[in-house]
Amino acid sequence: MSCQKRMKAEVTEQVMAQMSEVLEKAFTDSLQSLSQSIYSGTDPTHSHANANNDYDFRHRMEDGKVFVARQSILDELFEISHIRTIYHMFIAALFLFIISTLTVDYIDQGRLVLEFDLFFYAFGQLGTVIWAWTIMFAYTLLVLYYILSQWGHLYHHSQWKMTVSVTSAVALLMAQIGMLGYFPVHVVLLYQLPPASCIIVILEQIRFLMKSYSFIRETVVMVLRAKPEKGNAFRFPTLSSYLYFLFCPTLIYRETYPR
Repeated sequence: MSCQKRMKAEVTEQVMAQMSEVLEKAFTDSLQSLSQSIYSGTDPTHSHANANNDYDFRHRMEDGKVFVARQSILDELFEISHIRTIYHMFIAALFLFIISTLTVDYIDQGRLVLEFDLFFYAFGQLGTVIWAWTIMFAYTLLVLYYILSQWGHLYHHSQWKMTVSVTSAVALLMAQIGMLGYFPVHVVLLYQLPPASCIIVILEQIRFLMKSYSFIRETVVMVLRAKPEKGNAFRFPTLSSYLYFLFCPTLIYRETYPR
C-alpha cells in the first residue's frame, strides 16, 4: 500500500511539473512574440479590421444588413503564431491531465475507472428539456410566422393600417415575452434542471430570440417597402425559407443565401 501511495505521489508530481513547465514556456514565448508584433506594428489582424471598418463606413443603414465574404474572428486569431501556440499547449495539457488521471486511477484501483455518474447527472431530465424545446420551437416557427404573415397581408388591404400594426405589435410582444421570456426560465426553476440541461434550455431560448428578432426586422421592412399592384396579393416569405433559417448558422434572415 505504501509503495502504491509513493508511486501515485511521484506520478502526480511529475505530471504537474511537466504541465507547469509546458504552460509556462508557452506563455513566455507567446508574450515575447506578442510584444515584438506590437512594437513592430505587424499585427496580422489590422488589415482585416481596417478593411471591415472601411466597408462599414461606406455601407448605409437603410440598405439593410448584407453578407460579406470574410474570415471568422477565430481564423484571424489563429493566423497569429502565439495564439496557435497557446491553443496547442492547452490541448497538450488536456491530454496530460487525462493520462495522469487514468494512471492514478489504475494505481489506486488496479483498473481503469470509467464512471459517468457526473455526466448523467449534468444531462438529467432530458425529457423535460425536449418538450420545453419543442414548445419554444413550435412557437417560433408557427405562431410568430402566422402573426407576421397576417399583419403583412392585412397591412396592404386594410384602411386602418395603424390599428392593424399596433394590434399585431402588441400581440407579438406579449407572445414573445410569454413564450421566449417567461416560459424557459419558469421551466428551469420549476423542474430544477441540472447544469447541462439548464444551459441547453437557456441557450436555445437566446438562439430563438435572436432568430425571431432577425426575421421580424427583415420582414417588417420588406412589408413596409412593398407596393403590390392592384389585384395581386402581397408575397410574404415562405415558411420553408423561415424553417431553413432557424437551423442554418446565420443570424441574418434571407430567403436565399450565397453558396
